Amino acid sequence: MTARRVSTAALVGAGVAHAAPALTALGPVRRRLLPTLCGVGAPGHVALTFDDGPDPRSTPAFLAALERHGVTATFFLLGRMLTDAPGLAREMVAAGHEIGLHGWSHRCLLARGPRATRDDLTRGYDLIGEVLGAPPRWYRPRTGC
Repeated sequence: MTARRVSTAALVGAGVAHAAPALTALGPVRRRLLPTLCGVGAPGHVALTFDDGPDPRSTPAFLAALERHGVTATFFLLGRMLTDAPGLAREMVAAGHEIGLHGWSHRCLLARGPRATRDDLTRGYDLIGEVLGAPPRWYRPRTGC
């Protein structure tokens, strides 16, 4: 294999690796390539998820409504917002809700480079682990760019 082919293959591989987190937001791609991320659960059950918090202006109302109905949900948090409301995230966990990662900021990952994408995800992942004592299990990419 020539050096040119190797470098082209490396560039294509790097591009796919960079786009992978954002591409998982596309249902058909996710179901085909990563079926375990599809969230297929028990029949008769519904999974409630919320994105972009914790926000002291709205999250408490969601938590109160969920508590009134005896329901738990998964909250996909932004690291940038978590820095302003770590106590609220701890309340979510104490109430039995699951926390997932939505990134550091709400920017389209496809419009950013691989290093910025890695830094965004790592920064949010690490902060959730630091604030809540355990890293998130799930990641939800931003849909739409």
